[in-house]
Amino acid sequence: MRSPYTLENPPPDEPPSEVLVPSLWRVQARWWKRHTPALDQRDAKHPVCGHCGQSWPCHSWACWDGQLGQAVNRPPARERAEAPAPDDSPRVLALSGVDADQH
Repeated sequence: MRSPYTLENPPPDEPPSEVLVPSLWRVQARWWKRHTPALDQRDAKHPVCGHCGQSWPCHSWACWDGQLGQAVNRPPARERAEAPAPDDSPRVLALSGVDADQH
């Protein structure tokens, strides 16, 4: 999941209020920023990452961006609480390889 952040609007150093693990956010935001093009590369036709030198967006930036996206795009706690519980029916258990009689 993409984050809402861009080179012009990078993620903040301090996590938004909905982030569940603030210390993890700080690490993710720091690495997101490290894996962006150097200032002289930002207007280049084919920019490269200022940290790893790969074509940008590099794989690392995409991973960090996805993690930040998941952190800020989580459903509100109420919606998570109302989500249906995992299905423990014999059919689902059988498809998963679990013996329904032993469950």
